[in-house]
Amino acid sequence: MSDDLLSAPDDRFDLEVTPAPEPVRVEGALSQVPAPDAAELRRLSDNAGSWVARVATLPPQSLEFKKEVDAIYEVGADAFRETSSTSSRFLEQSLATSRSGGAQQEVSRSLVDLRNEVDELAPGEDTFAERLLGALPLASRVRRYFRRYESNQGQLNAILLALGKGQDLLRKDNAALNVERRSLWGNLGTLRRAYELLTGIDDALVERIERERAAGNAELAASLERDALFAVRQRRQDVQTQAAVTIQAYLSMGIIQQNNDQLVRGVERAKTTTVTALRTAVIVAQSLENQKLVLDQIDAVNRTTDAMIDRTSKLLQENSLRTQQQAVSSGVSPETLRRAYDAVFSTLDGIDRFREQANESFAKTIDVLSEQLERARDYAERMNRDGEGASPEPGE
Repeated sequence: MSDDLLSAPDDRFDLEVTPAPEPVRVEGALSQVPAPDAAELRRLSDNAGSWVARVATLPPQSLEFKKEVDAIYEVGADAFRETSSTSSRFLEQSLATSRSGGAQQEVSRSLVDLRNEVDELAPGEDTFAERLLGALPLASRVRRYFRRYESNQGQLNAILLALGKGQDLLRKDNAALNVERRSLWGNLGTLRRAYELLTGIDDALVERIERERAAGNAELAASLERDALFAVRQRRQDVQTQAAVTIQAYLSMGIIQQNNDQLVRGVERAKTTTVTALRTAVIVAQSLENQKLVLDQIDAVNRTTDAMIDRTSKLLQENSLRTQQQAVSSGVSPETLRRAYDAVFSTLDGIDRFREQANESFAKTIDVLSEQLERARDYAERMNRDGEGASPEPGE
């Protein structure tokens, strides 16, 4: 039987290669593969019903019954072998690429070389700085830089040639991967049809087993369930597993193709945009440095002129102010005269205050002395009276 169940009743049908769709998810396996059309599904259902009807008429212990059951394990066998062969070729190619480096690593090395070369040759802020080349004049530094650029031009061209070869290798890899992916996608369609056939056989067997049990044919029902249904469901699981592995290989190849496409575009940008930008930067740097040489000299002259004018104007301003100040000022400073008169007036005011205070002090002293004199007069008069009474009259 083998793949005959997948073919038309009278003749084998031709497999049409399905255009590769968007990348599919591993989850869901065969549900991500387009289902056969309605006519194909009806044909597979008819084949499933015919097989169950034929097996149910065979004695369970007969050789014919065993052959029919064993044929279930061959459903989709061609797709199994082709997908396994494709995966093996893909693995061998990956291992060979990892050992030899492959187009990706060759392109990667060339891109690194290009980047290093561009970094070395691209003029920067300090390319013509004095601290790099000591006391060399600017013109000499510019000439030295461009001599270095010319000497590295051969190496730059060699890198660009290597990048072009890497692009060709990547395109060849993608062409081979595209063939493998189309083959895998066609085999996935075959596996989907095999799964639909096995599903139809499973459903028909379950229905036939129930009918045989209801009719009292317990031995036939048990044989169909134990041998035929077991083989069908085991093969369904195998088909699902093979489909999941095949989809994983299909997706992996797609990712590699996308990466290769990105590398091809990146290499093209490196060959055009990057190199053009480098050459533009060199040309612009040469022009700007020549302009800078002239502008620096103009700036130096302007700075000298500005400084000279500034110094002259400051001297003129200072001398003019001093001349005007000297013309309006007298021999003696008004401030000095003011301080002198203030000192005289302060002295006179002090004398007046002293006299006022002295008059008050004199008045108080006079009052005190007058009071004391009055008191002393009483005592003096009393002492005089006492003295006159005690002394003899003259002539006695």
